[in-house]
Amino acid sequence: MSLVDDLLPHLRRVQSAERDLRDLSLLWQMIEASSAISCPDEAEAILPMLAQTRARFASLQTRLLAQLAGGSIAELHEELAATAQCTIDVLVRNLFERTADVGFLATDAVLRGFCACDAPAQAAQRPALLQRLAAYRAKYSVYDDIIVLAPGGEVLVRLAAGGPERSTDAVVAAAVAGNGHVERHGRSDLADPVDDSPGDALLYAHRIDDAAGRCVGVLVLRFRHADEMERIFASVLDADRAVAMLLIDSDGRVVASSDPAHVAPGARVRTAAPGTLALTTFAGREVLAVTCQPTPYQGYAGPGWRAQALVSLGTAFRSRQPVLDEAAQLALDNAELAAIRGEVDAINADLRRVVWNGRLVAGLQGGAQARLKAVLQQINEAGTRTRDRVASAIHELYCSSLGRAHQQAQSMARLATELLDRNLYERANDCRWWALSPVLEAQLAAPDSAAGRRTLDTLLAQINSLYPAYIRLVAFDAGGRVRGLSRDSVEHPLADATLDDALLHATLQLGDAQRYAVSSFAVPALGDGTPTWVYTAAVRHGPQRQLVGGIALVFDAARELPAMLQAVLGTQAGIAAFVDAGGRVLCTTDAGLPPGSPFALADGDAVAHHAGSTYAVARVTGAGYREFKCGDGHGDGVRAVVALRLGNQERRREALHDSPVLALPPATRSRTRAFALFHIGAGRFALPAECVLEARPREGLVRAPLPLAHAAGLLEVPGPQGSRVIPVLCGRSMFGVHYAPRPTDGVVLVLALPEAPDVPLMGLRVDDVLSVADVGAEHQQPAPSGVRQHAPLLCGLLQLALHKPGATERSEVLAQRLDERLLVGMAGLDAAAGPAPDGAAPPAAIRPADTPVDTLGA
Repeated sequence: MSLVDDLLPHLRRVQSAERDLRDLSLLWQMIEASSAISCPDEAEAILPMLAQTRARFASLQTRLLAQLAGGSIAELHEELAATAQCTIDVLVRNLFERTADVGFLATDAVLRGFCACDAPAQAAQRPALLQRLAAYRAKYSVYDDIIVLAPGGEVLVRLAAGGPERSTDAVVAAAVAGNGHVERHGRSDLADPVDDSPGDALLYAHRIDDAAGRCVGVLVLRFRHADEMERIFASVLDADRAVAMLLIDSDGRVVASSDPAHVAPGARVRTAAPGTLALTTFAGREVLAVTCQPTPYQGYAGPGWRAQALVSLGTAFRSRQPVLDEAAQLALDNAELAAIRGEVDAINADLRRVVWNGRLVAGLQGGAQARLKAVLQQINEAGTRTRDRVASAIHELYCSSLGRAHQQAQSMARLATELLDRNLYERANDCRWWALSPVLEAQLAAPDSAAGRRTLDTLLAQINSLYPAYIRLVAFDAGGRVRGLSRDSVEHPLADATLDDALLHATLQLGDAQRYAVSSFAVPALGDGTPTWVYTAAVRHGPQRQLVGGIALVFDAARELPAMLQAVLGTQAGIAAFVDAGGRVLCTTDAGLPPGSPFALADGDAVAHHAGSTYAVARVTGAGYREFKCGDGHGDGVRAVVALRLGNQERRREALHDSPVLALPPATRSRTRAFALFHIGAGRFALPAECVLEARPREGLVRAPLPLAHAAGLLEVPGPQGSRVIPVLCGRSMFGVHYAPRPTDGVVLVLALPEAPDVPLMGLRVDDVLSVADVGAEHQQPAPSGVRQHAPLLCGLLQLALHKPGATERSEVLAQRLDERLLVGMAGLDAAAGPAPDGAAPPAAIRPADTPVDTLGA
C-alpha cells in the first residue's frame, strides 16, 4: 500500500468530500433515468448531455479526491519539514560561531601568557584570569563554563565550581594533536557532575600555543546546549500543534527532545530519507515524521546531527487552516489545480448552455413545455448542487495551498529573524570583548604616534581576518578620531576620519563593559558607502577605568544580509526582505527595491498584490536572542518579510453568470415576452427568445477574411434544409471590450428573424449565457430618447432581479435589449439595414450602472 492509502482513513475532509460526490453521482443517474421515462421526446436532445456530464463529473471526482488527499498530506509534510529544517539550520549557524570563538580566544595574549608561566606565576595570575574569563562568559552568554587545562589534562583554571582536578576527556588530547578547533558531544568529566558520574556536554576545544608555536595549554568552552535547544524549540514550535521536535545523532539516538515525557534523550528513533514524510512507530504509537539534514554554513555542517519533527497519526490531520475568502479568487501557480478548475468551469459552462437551449426550446413547445421545464429545473438544481460541492472542494484545495504557502512564508520569515538576531548578537558580543584588549587599552591611553597606529592596525587586521563579517574594525580616541584601522578605504582614506557624532556621544555615555552602542541603519562615515550598522564599545584604562576611546565594528551588511535572505528564500519564487519599523527596506532580494525605499508588502494582509503578482506574505519582528535586544535597550523593530509568489494577480472578482438573473414577477402573465439573456464583458444583454435558435460552443468557429466589421469567422450550423454556414460577429469587438476573456468564455448565439424562425442567419459571439426569462410588459422599457444616435444597437432596457452570491435579498439590474434586425444587418444579410462598412466604429452600448468597468466579469 502507498502512504496515501495508509493515511486515507485519517483524512476526514477527503472522506466527507468522497461521500458527497458519490451522492451527487447517484443524483445525476436518477435525473437521467427519470428524464428518459417522463418525457423521452422532449428530452431527446438533453439525454446525451446528461450522460456526458455524469461521466465528466465522475472523472473529475477521482482527480479532486486525489488532490484533496495529496494536498492534506503535503500540508503536513511541509509543516514538519519547515520546522525540522529551521531547527537544525539555526543550531548549525550558532555552533559555527562557537568554532570561531574558541579559535580566537585561544590566541588571547593574557591567556597565552598565563599558560606559558610556571606554577607560582600562574597562581599569582589566576584571580585576574578568572575575572577575565568571567567577563568573556558574561558577554558570550552561550557558554556555561570555560576551562583552561595543561596539555596533560590538569585543570589550571575553571569558572564552574567543582569537577576533577585532571580531565581524561579525549577532547584534550585531540586539541593538543590538532591545529584547529575540536568539537565533541558526549559523556565527559568536564560536564557538571550528577550523582558523582559524568554527564553529557557539548565542548569546543583548541590548543593554546606560546610565541614559539609550542603547545602550552588547552582551552575548552562548554556550550549551554540544553538551554539553547529549549530556546530553539520554543521559537519553532506552535503551542496549538502537538508536534515534537528531536535532535538526533547519526545513529538515530535522541540528543535533545522538546517532549522528553514521550521521547526521552537517549532513546533511538527510526529515520527515513532526508526530507521525506514517513509513517513509523515509537513507543507503540503510529507517528508521522520528517528528518532534515543541516544546510552547511561556510562549509560547516555541525556535529553530524539531524532534526526530526514528528506528530501522532491521531492528531496529524486536524484542520487548522482558517477559511480564507480570497482563496477562491486567486490564480495559483499550480498546474493540476488550474486544470481541475478549468475542467469544472468548462463542465459548468456546457451545462449552462444546454439548460439555456432547453429553456429556449421549452418556450416554443406549447403544452409540452411543463414537463421539459421540470426536467430542466432538476438538471439546473443538480448542476448547482454539484457545482457548489465541487467549488467547495476546490476552495478547500486553494485554502490548503494558500495556507501551506503562508505557513512556509511564516517559517522562512521566522528563520530570517532568528539568523539576523543571532548574527547581530555576536556583533554586540565582539565589540564588548575586544574593547577589553590590553593592547587596545594601552595604545589608546598613550599619545598618538605612528608606531602606536601600526600596532593597532596589526591587531585589528588580525581580528578582522578571523571575523570576515566586518567591513573594517576601527579604534578611536575619546574625541572620536581614528587611531587604528583593520582595512583602509582606497577611494576615501580614513586615517583622519572621525566617528559619527551621534554614535560617539552614545559610546561615551556607556556605563560599564557590559554595555554597547549601535548606530541606526545608515551610511556611516567609517563605512564603504553602503548603509549598515556600526557597533561600538568603550575602551577604559588604568585602575580608575578612565575612558580613553572605543572600538567600532562596521558590519558588512551588503554581504551578510543578502546571504541570510538568500539562504532563507532558496529557490522559491518570491521576495525576502529585512525592513525597519517604518516599513523601509534595509535589504531585499528584489533588485528594484533599494535600501531606504518603502516596501509595499511590509504591512497589510496575509495575501497581497505586488507588480502584477499575488503573494502569500508573512511578517515576523525579531524578538532578540538571549539578552540581545531583550533588555539592553536596543530593540529596533526590524522585521523579516517573506512574500512567496502564488500566481498572477486576478483583478476580476466574480463572473456575471455566478449571479443568477431572473424576471421580476409580472403584473399579467399573458403580457410577458421571453428574452434570451447573455453577457459580453461587464454588460448584460438581451434578445427576443424567438430570434435565438440556440447557443453553440465556440469550437467549430473558423476564422475567415470576411469583409465585415467585427467579424469573428464562419460557423457551420444545422438547418431545416441541411447544414448552413453563417457569418459570426464578435460582441467584444462591437462593444469595445478589450481585456482578456476568461478561459471558458466564448459562446456563439445562432440568430434568426421572426419571418423565418428556422433559418439560421448569423452568429453572435458572446462571453456566456445567463438565463431565459419571461419579462412582463411593465418591465420592458424603450431606449431613452436620443440614446440610439450614439448606441444604435440599443432599442430598450429590461428590469430584472439579481441574486448575488451571499446576499440575503434580491437587487434589481438592467439588461440592454439589442435590436436583432440591426445585428443581422451588420452581418450584411438584411437588405433593409444594408451591410456595415468595413472598419466601422463599434456601436456604443450603455454600461450597466451596477457593474463597474474595472470589476470585469469576463
